[in-house]
Order: sequence, then C-alpha cells, then structure tokens
Amino acid sequence: MILAIDTATRTASIALYDASGILAEETWHSQNRHSVELMPAIQRLAERQGVKLGDLSAVAVALGPGSFTGLRIGLSAAKGLCLALDIPLIGIPTLMIAAYAAGDPGCPL
Repeated sequence: MILAIDTATRTASIALYDASGILAEETWHSQNRHSVELMPAIQRLAERQGVKLGDLSAVAVALGPGSFTGLRIGLSAAKGLCLALDIPLIGIPTLMIAAYAAGDPGCPL
C-alpha cells in the first residue's frame, strides 16, 4: 500500500493506493497550515481505512514546482515516515501529477 502526499499548493491531498487502485483520499484547502494539518490528516485517513502506518510499502510525494514551504513540509513528512518504517520514498513531479489527473477528473492527486 502506498501513501501519496501532495502539498505543493494551498490545496493539499493525501491518498492511500494499492494494486486495486485508490482506496481513500482526502483533499482540503489549507491556509498555509500544512505543517499543522498534514500528519493529523494522514492519521485520520489511515484510521478511516483501518490501516496502520506500518502497513505502508512506500510513500509517494509531490516534488514541485509549487510552494517552497508546502513542498518542504510534504517532503519532510514523507521522508520521516519512510525512515521510520524503512520503506521507499517516491518523488513525483507536480506537473506529472497534474497531467495524470487531467485524464481522469475523479482523480484526487
């Protein structure tokens, strides 16, 4: 299972994904409060799905372009989780995320 994080803009998104597709997602408009909102949102999403963070096999995170501070917060959270859980960190350019989502209007990330 992969946790995806996008904090490149004021609209932040997280999602849980496995081989069957997107299991759950949460998107919210953040008033530059990513540092306060991100980890509680990840915890809520995991609890809602009955998933433990230890079940993650990787974390994917938006690399930018985007808000410098927003990106730094997302990358720091992702790297911290990956180091703690000893799992891979996958960086994805924000423009690639946007291009992929444009092909599927229902795509949260």
